[in-house]
Amino acid sequence: MQDSSAEKFASWPAALKARKGPKYLAIVELIKEDVREGRLKPGEPLLSQRALASLLKINFTTVGRAYEEAEKQGLVQTRQGQGTFIAGVRPGERPAAGAPDEAAGNADDPIDLSTSWPPNLDIAAMLADEVRQLTHERSFDFLARRKGGVPGADRSAGQTWLQPRFDAPLDGRVAMASGTRNALIALFSRLVGTGGRLMVESMCWPTVRTLAAVLGIELVPVALDAEGLSPEALDEAAQKSGATALYCVPSLQNPTGAVMGLQRRQAVIEVARRRGITLIEDDAYGGLQKEPQPLLGALAPDITYSLFGLAKLVSPSLRVCYVVTPDAAATERLVEVLRATMQSVSPLEGALATHLIHRKMLVPLIERVRTEASTRQQIAHGVLDRHGATGQAEGLFCWLPLPARWDASEFAMRLRGEGVLVAAGKSFALAPATAPNAIRIATGAVASTQVLSLALQRIDVLLRQNPSLLSTID
Repeated sequence: MQDSSAEKFASWPAALKARKGPKYLAIVELIKEDVREGRLKPGEPLLSQRALASLLKINFTTVGRAYEEAEKQGLVQTRQGQGTFIAGVRPGERPAAGAPDEAAGNADDPIDLSTSWPPNLDIAAMLADEVRQLTHERSFDFLARRKGGVPGADRSAGQTWLQPRFDAPLDGRVAMASGTRNALIALFSRLVGTGGRLMVESMCWPTVRTLAAVLGIELVPVALDAEGLSPEALDEAAQKSGATALYCVPSLQNPTGAVMGLQRRQAVIEVARRRGITLIEDDAYGGLQKEPQPLLGALAPDITYSLFGLAKLVSPSLRVCYVVTPDAAATERLVEVLRATMQSVSPLEGALATHLIHRKMLVPLIERVRTEASTRQQIAHGVLDRHGATGQAEGLFCWLPLPARWDASEFAMRLRGEGVLVAAGKSFALAPATAPNAIRIATGAVASTQVLSLALQRIDVLLRQNPSLLSTID
């Protein structure tokens, strides 16, 4: 039996009685709540199945089923001969008291709020376990593959995951890329080409500028408002530039966090159809929304390529991106370019994504990231709303317009001196001289909510100061 005090679970019998529905699912929810509230910590052992069944006065098999479901959701890890543990730090690997926490980084390192990665939440350890299981199940066949194509089973798994977000069948319409960058290189090359013009949001992911420069593509900025890309600005940009392709992020736009409502999406589609524009929709963050708006690719499947990367939803190291194309012929044309640029998705990462989908683990993992993202956004807005911060409750960053006394670049530089990194608005703007005087604050990648709170306090303190009074006169 595991060395675990039953005192931690003393409240469970009453809590279980108060819950409706299957008891095994109620036990899973109790584990989630205790982890979320800090009563159960990563690496901590649960009671043995028999001990918990005795405590709760329920059947032993019910507890077994609960532990199995909790493991599927990545909440716990079972160790042969040792028992069941909260996912995270493994038994025997917990740092000694006073030892530095590698996940938190060196105490002298700045707190990085400049990169919009999802929170770790021990997901890396869980994925490592799944890789070990995967290699056992598939006998390393995916590591010995020499062909450049993506296995049909991997594309089929992506279709299974994405189909609920589309009305029309996705048969033959799903391609896989080695991350979103790979997908964009292929799409930009195919749909725009060297010397062509591509319309993009006036504030966008800086990598898009880099890819355009490498491919010899001219970017045409399209103005944004509080709801994202402006249809009127898109119409004007298309008319003046003659561009016939648009790249945009309709949900949780980077860096502003704006979300296009249904009417806005329909207006954008109307302009696209009238101007002959092909839409490239990047749903990098949309999966974090509990109730997302309809995809452009669902509303206008015949003119839209929709991208669904896993790096922002699960782990930055899971470089898998699914692309839903208008039809099977478009898929094959895209696959040709993908094969020419990156040959195929990393076999291991593609197989892992398929494994997570087949075991019904991918959706629960994204739900865990969503829950943690929402918690962190609440913390951020609790500190920064008084300063005018905006951003969605389920996002990985918030957008903070600065008062006139502060220049965004100077503020970011001063904040770096205080040990906090943020991204100034100019780094996202196609025309830096006209960039909003604002900063993007990423809340997901830091090690914990405690570290996030510390960084936010430093931002709050600096915002209250007058930069002119911080200068020294020699």
